[in-house]
Amino acid sequence: MTQTLTNTDSWVPMALCRDYLSAQFEAQHVRVREPDGTERDQALNWAVGVPANGDWEALGAWPGATVGCARWRGVWEDLESRGVDKISLVRAANLDARTLCPGTKVLPPIWRILGQGGGPDAADVGVLRAEARRAVREASGVRAARISLERLPVWARAGRAAVLSPDWPAVLEQFRPFYALRPHRRALVCAADEYLESLGLSLRRAVARHGPFADLAAAVSFVAQTISRDELRLKFSNLSKAARPVLSLVRSDVAGVASLGH
Repeated sequence: MTQTLTNTDSWVPMALCRDYLSAQFEAQHVRVREPDGTERDQALNWAVGVPANGDWEALGAWPGATVGCARWRGVWEDLESRGVDKISLVRAANLDARTLCPGTKVLPPIWRILGQGGGPDAADVGVLRAEARRAVREASGVRAARISLERLPVWARAGRAAVLSPDWPAVLEQFRPFYALRPHRRALVCAADEYLESLGLSLRRAVARHGPFADLAAAVSFVAQTISRDELRLKFSNLSKAARPVLSLVRSDVAGVASLGH
């Protein structure tokens, strides 16, 4: 565990590993009750990491959506103060994450780009999104991903623009750095992306069930506790076990982690 839980509204961050193979960052919107009784949407950021032993580990949660170099510096100062020296690969939608720590490489989260839109998916569109994510994760490159996507069922063609945006070839271009990774590291990214997708869904449901928070600090605490609890649950899930052979390959290549993506 990366933290000690004290009560429903507080948590004490604990020491983390020195090096992480990758870290996945995600934003979460919450409803916060103002002193005058009104409610408004606020954002916070949370992250999980993959250390050299191949486990997933909750890194924490921070107020505000992490965008801009100043925000990333604040996150890094917190992680560094807890013992982190290097994160080789960061999965984040915001490219400013490259300023998180020296030498880090940033890749877009597959599930975020080919994930849910602003609201719940219709059944057919939801199936298409899942198929699109699978095609991108399993492809060997941009051209192979394009061919796989073009082979999606004919009945889904009408919904493709809603899934991949009107300019979906440009969307695929974002994945060139992903396909440039060595195969076993690309497999690690896919496993972590699936993990983040599952964890994010569980977290969004928990936040929706909770309802408005007393303040942003209470929301940050709730999110930190939720991802820590789900970290333990998912470590022993079928998803985690399925990814273990992939992660064991990475552990055998830990000596070369400094060259990740180069």
